[in-house]
Amino acid sequence: MVRYLLSISELAKLKNITSETLRHYDRIDLLKPDYVTKSGRRMYSIRQYEKLGTILELRAIGMSLHEIQEYFNNRNLKKSISMLRRYQQEFEKKLQEQIQLNEILIEKMKFLESLSELPEMETVFETYFPERYMVTLGEESGDREKHAMAFTMLENYVREKIPILASDRVGVFSDERLLEPNDQLISAVPMLLVSPKNADEAYLKKITEGNYVCMLYKNGTLEKYDSSFEKVKDYIREKGYRICGNILQIYKIDVTLSSDREETVLEIQVPVKK
Repeated sequence: MVRYLLSISELAKLKNITSETLRHYDRIDLLKPDYVTKSGRRMYSIRQYEKLGTILELRAIGMSLHEIQEYFNNRNLKKSISMLRRYQQEFEKKLQEQIQLNEILIEKMKFLESLSELPEMETVFETYFPERYMVTLGEESGDREKHAMAFTMLENYVREKIPILASDRVGVFSDERLLEPNDQLISAVPMLLVSPKNADEAYLKKITEGNYVCMLYKNGTLEKYDSSFEKVKDYIREKGYRICGNILQIYKIDVTLSSDREETVLEIQVPVKK
């Protein structure tokens, strides 16, 4: 008879668990050994090997040991189907969250890799942007602490699993005051660029598609004029453009990506028309 039984260590090894786990299952009457030798050795049958497999599968989908005991003690077909369906739905939800997280990580890696190929600093260029979306509280800050708090609040209105900070989606929008020389912070509205499917509609706002005059510059600060903006203004005048909407100021590289202040890069995006 003994040769058809598995010792506690053999069963543990087959299922890649510890012997102590099996001892615990014995103590709580979840999985009792089929046979105990006179010396106290626990021996398990193939039938218990199959039951242990079921226990581990149920644990893997998130079922507690107490729920597993209930599952085995009061089983019937209808109850088993109902319980497993509930856990399958929960598992599918978690799986979708993991898929979304993976997509976000891929997007973030692409963004970080793209930073090594940024346009030359303080060189004005034009870009066409399709319709974009932001989440915003719609309130001007004009104060570093206030806009830092606003970004923290806005992250709560975006249904993503990793922080939006350390990406090129953090910024502010303002009017033409941002382009006028000023040593003080200029009141602007904090915002986060988002995918509309991942944002709270109550705080979602469209950014009009169109042509933008853009420029990257270093050592800048959100809500503050930079002398390099004069190049943007000169370019707009020379092209005969007029500004036709809110000006965006966005971090491309901030302190969450590099501790080197020299590597901090912002982008200004000015919507224009002829």
